[in-house]
Amino acid sequence: MKTKNSYKSPERQKFDAAVTDYFLKKKDQYGLLAFIECKRRQFKLEHELDIFDIAVEGYIRGVNKISSGEDIENSLAWLKTTCLNVMREHYSKKRKKQQKEIDFSLVEYKLTSKEDSALLSEQDVKALLVAIKQRLSPLDFEVFVLRVLEELSWSEIESRMELQSNAALRKRYQRLKKSLQDYFFNIDNALLEDYGLSPVNRS
Repeated sequence: MKTKNSYKSPERQKFDAAVTDYFLKKKDQYGLLAFIECKRRQFKLEHELDIFDIAVEGYIRGVNKISSGEDIENSLAWLKTTCLNVMREHYSKKRKKQQKEIDFSLVEYKLTSKEDSALLSEQDVKALLVAIKQRLSPLDFEVFVLRVLEELSWSEIESRMELQSNAALRKRYQRLKKSLQDYFFNIDNALLEDYGLSPVNRS
């Protein structure tokens, strides 16, 4: 006798059978895994997402869809679309992370550049530093000023702040960079635009 937890609806049984069939046809050029492998190369995610992990995530989403009472008429077409969405979502997150790093690198460049086209007014620099100071702890802000504005080496900063660990300083700086990357990215570049730091003004 089947328990309540082991019961599978006809729709779920049909979906599971279709998925099993698609996995068995892993060498089929028209099969699910071949499709995932092709699209994964297009998104340049070969070293970040495993083909089977993508397929399993697509399967889980299918099971959840069926459990919620929705039907999947064409399992293969639906799975291909869903797995494609899984890769798109991962790619989008990857691009957003890269954008954060680019935006913060631009802030560092603008604050230290000697080129006339990149110079900020004294008022803009002060306002930008106020925004950064509010985001960081006093110690992190001191590290930021010494590293970015005064352009000191890690050894010089270690000596200036009378700290014992060069490695700890570097880790602290990476954490504060991450905090500022998230901050500047999440405000939709509004602050960056005010200071001529928006991506649209990079040329």
